[in-house]
Amino acid sequence: MSMQPHFDHHSTAWLRPLATAMPDMPMLAINRRAQCLAANAVAITSLDLSTHIEHPVVLPKNLRQSLVQAMRKQTAEVSVSIQSSGLTRHFKCRLFYPQQQRRAIGLILQEEEKNLTEQLLHMHSVVQSLIEMSPDLISIKDPDNRWIMANQRMLNTFQIDAHDFEFQNNLQIANALHPVFRNSFEHHEKSDQEVWHTRQAYRNEELVHLPEGGYKTLEVRKVAHFDRHEQPSHLITVARDVSEQKFIETQLYNRSAVLDTLISCDWMLHSAERWQNVAENVLQQCCLSFRFSRAVLLQHHMVNGRERQEMRSQAIYHWAMNGFHPTYDHWEKVSFTSPHLQRWHTLLSKGQPVMCEANTLPEDERFLLKSHDTVNMVIVPLMIDHEWWGSIVIERCFDAENTSSQELGSLMAIGRTLSVAIDREQTGGHLKLAKIAFDSTTEGIMIVNPAGELVGINQGYTLITGYDEAEVLGTKPQIFRQRPRGFFGALKRHGKWTGEIENYRKNGETYTEWMTITAVRNHANTITNYVGVFADISEIKRSQHQLNALVNHDPLTGLPNRRLISQLFNHAIQRANRNQQQSAVLFIDLDRFKNINDSLGHYAGDQLLLGVTDRIRTSLRESDIVGRLGGDEFIVLLENIHDKEDAAHKAQDILLALKREFMIDAHEIFVGASIGISMYPQDGTDVESLIKAADLAMYQVKNNGKNHHLFYDASLSRDAVEHFQMETELRQALSRQQLRVFYQAQIDLNTGLIVGAEALIRWQHPTQGLIPPGKFIPLAEETGLILSIGEWALTQAVSQANEWHHLHPEFKKIAINVSGVQIMKSQFADTVYGVLVDSNCDPSIVELEITESTLMQHTQHVVNTFNQLKQLGVSIAIDDFGTGYSSLSHLKRLPLDQIKIDRSFVKDLPDDKDDAAITSAIYAMATQLGFTVVAEGVETEEQEKFLQRLGCQTAQGYLYAYPVSADAFLQLLELNNQRKIKRHA
Repeated sequence: MSMQPHFDHHSTAWLRPLATAMPDMPMLAINRRAQCLAANAVAITSLDLSTHIEHPVVLPKNLRQSLVQAMRKQTAEVSVSIQSSGLTRHFKCRLFYPQQQRRAIGLILQEEEKNLTEQLLHMHSVVQSLIEMSPDLISIKDPDNRWIMANQRMLNTFQIDAHDFEFQNNLQIANALHPVFRNSFEHHEKSDQEVWHTRQAYRNEELVHLPEGGYKTLEVRKVAHFDRHEQPSHLITVARDVSEQKFIETQLYNRSAVLDTLISCDWMLHSAERWQNVAENVLQQCCLSFRFSRAVLLQHHMVNGRERQEMRSQAIYHWAMNGFHPTYDHWEKVSFTSPHLQRWHTLLSKGQPVMCEANTLPEDERFLLKSHDTVNMVIVPLMIDHEWWGSIVIERCFDAENTSSQELGSLMAIGRTLSVAIDREQTGGHLKLAKIAFDSTTEGIMIVNPAGELVGINQGYTLITGYDEAEVLGTKPQIFRQRPRGFFGALKRHGKWTGEIENYRKNGETYTEWMTITAVRNHANTITNYVGVFADISEIKRSQHQLNALVNHDPLTGLPNRRLISQLFNHAIQRANRNQQQSAVLFIDLDRFKNINDSLGHYAGDQLLLGVTDRIRTSLRESDIVGRLGGDEFIVLLENIHDKEDAAHKAQDILLALKREFMIDAHEIFVGASIGISMYPQDGTDVESLIKAADLAMYQVKNNGKNHHLFYDASLSRDAVEHFQMETELRQALSRQQLRVFYQAQIDLNTGLIVGAEALIRWQHPTQGLIPPGKFIPLAEETGLILSIGEWALTQAVSQANEWHHLHPEFKKIAINVSGVQIMKSQFADTVYGVLVDSNCDPSIVELEITESTLMQHTQHVVNTFNQLKQLGVSIAIDDFGTGYSSLSHLKRLPLDQIKIDRSFVKDLPDDKDDAAITSAIYAMATQLGFTVVAEGVETEEQEKFLQRLGCQTAQGYLYAYPVSADAFLQLLELNNQRKIKRHA
């Protein structure tokens, strides 16, 4: 066997720890024949064995002989001298014998020339190496209890400087350390003295608090050594860190306590008749087992606050250890929906706990814990049907270990068990209520097994069908026999089917059910039952049929109304589209129906509408659709026609049928109709556009003289759009200050001077420029805007005239046009009075011009209004006289002051003999009645001379001045005052 440089062979391996502990000592492994089997580096160098490593080594003869003899005698030490490199070296050989015969013998060589000091230093080094290798904390003290040696683990644990501890006692070392270690060193001093005194070994578990917080648990052993003279030699302290072991033991103990608590709480909550009976005991168990000070059980509910819903809590149970006051009243005031507890609310509402320490919370949450000396806290949510029902709030008010994840999991498990107990009790109450509802509801309820057989019914089933439970159990309900289309598919996919079915009562009578079938599944998602709920809707169906008739038909004529017409027309248009056919819509509006209705009464009007309905029906085919839109409006849809001629013929048939007299209450009544026609698909492809087109065509018939028919043309839509656009813009014109008042001078034919003016309204349109009144005044009268526009114009003109009259007294009259709508639809006299008061104007300079057609309508009302105006002091003139149909009797009754001859009679003077005769007659009649006369539209001097010869006092027209703005008219007055006015023609 070759020599090994290390002790790696199985026969030499037992010497390896000794070689490691004493690396500086020459050490060899030899067999019984003193052959070298292994050697360390020091031995190889000392004995010059390096050249023989690969071959069996034979030691020097004298050394080998001495070793063989010593081994025979089992001697442990032998002194040998060896010649090496011409020198004699003396060695003391130490032999180490193995317990097993086949193992090598250890040999340590020590030169005897070394002095005692070196040996001691060497032993010190060996001991130091040994204690450094130890996993324990080791220190050695002298008889004066001074530290002479300590391993690095001891120094690191107590943060002792490696250069400052030697030959200092416990108290001296403690003074240089962190204050937290002082108690430990004082205790060590006492225990050291006890060991020296009693000479007994010391063993104890001690806690060492650390500067960074926490502590270590040390298992401390101390032994005092005495020399052969029984004098103190040294004291060895060995401390083993058992913190992890203790932690594991504590964890095991805590887990055992947690398990006991879980079993106890679970047993209490499951065995108690009501969970309320054991709730306080559960809180107590949680506090005692998990080292908490107090706990409270809260139930939450939402209330309506001033700005939003808020959560309020009610403390229903609480428990606290002796010496700790309960905080349930504090938690009742906490709103978990407040903004600063948003984080808590988010976690708890999802079923997750809140675990926190006071010193780590944000400021807006910390006040909840600090206000009651709470160190840390756990809130466990109680969830019922996935809803946050309440919470267990458990607090700790003293320093202790943090709540572990196992403890938190246990608290959550207790919370779930409590939630189940609460839910179970609530469910029990709900089941009682459900049984009461099941037995007392008037709706029929049936329970069916998976085979489709009845296994239970309620009293409502019997009341509706007439069958008792014994008669139907085991039979198949009608719904399972009929198996409507999609029935089982809906139950499989959605778990529910709802629909209407026909069924039979016990007496054979049929009735209609509204049935809902719901599939009931178990935890394995297998259908265990079907629950059917049904109601007898026979009466509802009858009422619904009657209601549909009322909703979709005109109650007077029985014709389809607008709602049903839209549906019928829509279906007809779809058929025409599929078959590529033409259709026509006839919009019929009766002529003079309002007059008949007002004069003969509503009964006569209703009878007339019934007669019209019959005649329209008899004029149409069976396939045609006729309906009543309301009032005197009817609508007809003609299907499958070839061209417009077919529609025109039908319209003419209707007109001829309505032309014959109607006999109602012994009265012969004649009525006509205006018919507008639109064609599909030319004039529209949907119901709304076709009716709208026919409606526009009908209005055009009205405007053209009535009692006729007319087809829709695209220009009618354009006119309607323009009409609507102008109406919209006119409504905005007054507020946007687009209206203007112009003034046309009235001239005294005797002096040639301006004595008055007529106020003429204009519309300054932003894009169309100046719009004359003839284009927008009729629209204003139609829409009622004339009331506000007329009042504005009256105010402007009166205020302006008052100003001019004070500046130029010769200005004596302002003529203002008044619409008949203003007379008829407002308290016009009151309006004039208000304007006069506001402007402080002399009423005598105000002249109101009324058209002749206004005099013919509601004469008495006009007379009353004129009388009121006369009492105010204003004058009244008839505008455009001669173009209407006023009679002399009307003129006599009205308090008029002036007549204006219309320009149509003046424009051809003096050449047209008829106009000259009419003008002369008007002037003569007015003079005889005491009226003054003003001639309009004077444009030539010949016309002026004719009027002067006639005796006419006043004239206006382009011969004298165009209508101008207020500023321009003031300049005319200035020139008039200087008698420099010139004619503008």
